[in-house]
Amino acid sequence: MIGTNIYLPSSTIWKRKPMRSASKSFTSYVPENVSGRTSQQSGRPTVFSTIFTASCIIFLLTFSPGLTFASQILDLDGVTERALENSHDVKLSSLDIHISRSMQKRAYSLYYPTFNARWNSEYVKDLSGGAPQVTAIGDTIISESTYYHNSLSVAASYNLFDFGSTRKKVFIAKKDVDVKMMVYIRQIRDIKIKVLNLYTDLLTSRKELEAKKELLSLYKELSLTKERLYFAGAISKIEMVDEALSVVKTLEAIDNLELRLKTVLQDLSFYTGEDYDANSVKVQEFEGCEQDYENSFNPEKSPEFRMYALEIEKKKAELDILKRERFPQFGLYSRYVWYGQDRNNYEASVNDIRDRNYFIGISATLPIFEGFKTNAEMEKTALEIERLKVEKQKKLAELINRHAKLNETRVMHIRGLENQKDMLAKVEEKLSMTKRLAEQNVADLIELLNRRIELINQRLELTKTMITKVATIKELQMLSEGVN
Repeated sequence: MIGTNIYLPSSTIWKRKPMRSASKSFTSYVPENVSGRTSQQSGRPTVFSTIFTASCIIFLLTFSPGLTFASQILDLDGVTERALENSHDVKLSSLDIHISRSMQKRAYSLYYPTFNARWNSEYVKDLSGGAPQVTAIGDTIISESTYYHNSLSVAASYNLFDFGSTRKKVFIAKKDVDVKMMVYIRQIRDIKIKVLNLYTDLLTSRKELEAKKELLSLYKELSLTKERLYFAGAISKIEMVDEALSVVKTLEAIDNLELRLKTVLQDLSFYTGEDYDANSVKVQEFEGCEQDYENSFNPEKSPEFRMYALEIEKKKAELDILKRERFPQFGLYSRYVWYGQDRNNYEASVNDIRDRNYFIGISATLPIFEGFKTNAEMEKTALEIERLKVEKQKKLAELINRHAKLNETRVMHIRGLENQKDMLAKVEEKLSMTKRLAEQNVADLIELLNRRIELINQRLELTKTMITKVATIKELQMLSEGVN
């Protein structure tokens, strides 16, 4: 009776069944017959069931819009290009550049004169009843007469000299465009690095999932082999259960990897704007970076360094403008006036319009006292300059530290890669020897399966190390790309 309940691998699948003990319940994976029938239930399908099944398949293939067999092939360059095209941050940075260029044009307008035209049409009613006269009190003019009058004036003004304040304002506008360009370059670099990290995680998860599926078949075969030995009385039940637990752990790892793969694809879809199917997507290997990384990192050529340097230059120009506002500003002004009036009729006052006067003059404006406002703004700007200097040093320290960590990771992976290659060669040699011994009936099937499992695990570790090494080199190259 011992050998009558052995399940063969070719007709066995693993299914979850709840197992209960005195203290807790857990899920176990036990083998079942694939057909799901006993010998009394087996039978050949009828003609009607065959036709019905074929009709359902044809209907699904024809009318199901979500059913697709086309596989999606992803490569790093294509994914990065689509992410840059779809990135909201990159689009916003591009718009900020155009906005700054518009502000630069506005700053250039300070070099040109301004012209204004003004039309006034009034009716004045005298309420005093006295003789017609005009009285002026300060800026108020009182007309003691009743009449219609109209005026048209054209005025021009021009900034003659302001000790370089206008030039500094144009300088600030130019530097602001450069700042927005640095932000744009930094956004592109950051998007590339984010996509690289997601692609690395995606490629690693795919490789690990393929290895786990390959391991699952070996663990099942190993579990079934030990099950036979247990029913034959060759091993204990504990050894058989240990192998069954390995199958359960592998299935759980596959579920976690599939979930992780879907999560990474969803994150990648956020950047590219495309939908990905975890079951049909294919991830290509990294291209390039066969050679080692040549350290050309210079933090002073990074976008962050240029951004803070430009912001400091802008603040210094603002400080210069505040200092120059204490000096007098000279301007040129001119006006040409047409005027007409009539006591009784509005149309007659319009027809009476003719040129009356023209004047031109030079003005000088000197602020004497404004409540120490300029002093406070100068102090504030000077402190902002010091703050920007500290922020620049902090950002440079972060970049240098980030680069140093990545470079150390690269060196560590290079060393580990050589060790893992040696270990893989030894595992392959051990597997080859085990195969020869198995052919000579010296080694058993369990030993051969264990060697295969060890080989798959070692290949997976080597693949993951190679992927991480190439990804690290690519990220180092992205960080080392300087700004011309």
